[in-house]
Amino acid sequence: MAALPHHSPAHAALSVAGFVVAWTAISFAAAAAVFEAPSQEVNAVVGVALGLASAWFERSWFPRRGLRLAPVPAIALRTAFYVGVTALVLVATFGLGSRGATGAGLVETYTSPEFWAFATDPGNAVVLGIVALASVVVNGARQVRLVLGPGTLSALVFGRYRVPVREERAFLFLDLTDSTGLAQRLGSDGYHAFKNEFFADVAGPILASGGRIYQYVGDEVVVTWRVRDGRLPRSPVETFVLLDEAVRQRAEHYRARYGEVPVYKAGLHVGEVVTAEVGQLKKDIVHTGDAVNVAARIEGQCHGLGARLLASEAALALAPLPEGVEAEAVGEVGLKGRAGAVRLFRVGPPSPRAFAAEPVPGEQALAPAGP
Repeated sequence: MAALPHHSPAHAALSVAGFVVAWTAISFAAAAAVFEAPSQEVNAVVGVALGLASAWFERSWFPRRGLRLAPVPAIALRTAFYVGVTALVLVATFGLGSRGATGAGLVETYTSPEFWAFATDPGNAVVLGIVALASVVVNGARQVRLVLGPGTLSALVFGRYRVPVREERAFLFLDLTDSTGLAQRLGSDGYHAFKNEFFADVAGPILASGGRIYQYVGDEVVVTWRVRDGRLPRSPVETFVLLDEAVRQRAEHYRARYGEVPVYKAGLHVGEVVTAEVGQLKKDIVHTGDAVNVAARIEGQCHGLGARLLASEAALALAPLPEGVEAEAVGEVGLKGRAGAVRLFRVGPPSPRAFAAEPVPGEQALAPAGP
């Protein structure tokens, strides 16, 4: 099958450009609202610097660390970052402008009466206040979106599924292996912490591959993607590949804290479901249909077929597989409670160690088992 890079350079460039354009526009708007004669050059520098810093923070730092924070600390952290960077950029642009005009040294520039007059200018305080308010509003909405799941908030707000809708969706059932044994070895509290850390590690790969967490069921995560025009922009298999990478990077942490590294398996399928909004006291969006049940049944076949990821032929036709990943046919398989067999594929890297972490004694390697 065709290869698909894990991270498209074009997509990354567009994302960074979006941050730069957005923050440059905010900088010009804030300056125009505060200063009688705003400096176009300073506004541009502030906007570009904030945009680049934001792109690094939101695409690199925050997904690895910030997703583990509770909503209020996460909003506070983001706001502090944006306000701090804005203040630093303002101070830096003053210094550049002042030194360029007077030729003064760095110490003289930042100890001059002009700098203290600049630092105490009420206009700067208003700019920082606007940045802080914008951050709280935007990131507050983003945290609510994370709590409900990407796509759920807008669907509930706009009533997209108040009337049931038939649509095609892909479903990935991702399950921790040997959960009973883990619970016995780690104890209730230890297993809960272990499972929560694993769920936190799953979040980044799901977001990166365009998926949405449908629900948690015990030690299982159910992920879904909406199929549009018979295709998906990203392969659901990418979630599994990126998760392998995330677990490999944190394997030593898991071993040091729990003596165990997460081992997991998954089933992937696609089909038509009925999607509808349910509930009054607690609203949710549910998917009902054969595709959900079949994906769960496929995941249940992983152990017997020696696979960590099993996918139906229909699911693999949605998008090219990520680079370095192959699909091996295992044949037509009958699933419990369903008439007719489903053609399944064992999916994984061509080399058993391509995404492997060093297993602890007695632990299954983080790579597909052979046939």
